[in-house]
Amino acid sequence: MKKPASAAPGKGKKPTYVLKLYIAEGEQHSRMARENLRSICDEYLKDRFRIQEVDVLTDFASALGDGVVVTPTLILVAPEPRATIVG
Repeated sequence: MKKPASAAPGKGKKPTYVLKLYIAEGEQHSRMARENLRSICDEYLKDRFRIQEVDVLTDFASALGDGVVVTPTLILVAPEPRATIVG
C-alpha cells in the first residue's frame, strides 16, 4: 500500500541554510552586510543556519574559486539551488 504524501521521509523537516559571506574586513558595507544577514537569519531561520565568513583580503583564493569579484557577496550553499547575492 502506498504511503500518503504527508508520511514521506524528509517531508516537514525544515532545512538548515548554509551561507557563505564574502567580506572585506573593516569596510562599512561589509560590516553592514554582516549585521543585516545575522539579524535576518536570527529572525526568520532561528537556529537553522550556518554562516561562514570569508575575508577576501586574507583569503582571496576562496573568493576567486567562487567567482567573487565584489564585496560583500553572499552565496547560498545549501539547500539547493545555489544562489548568489552581490552588494
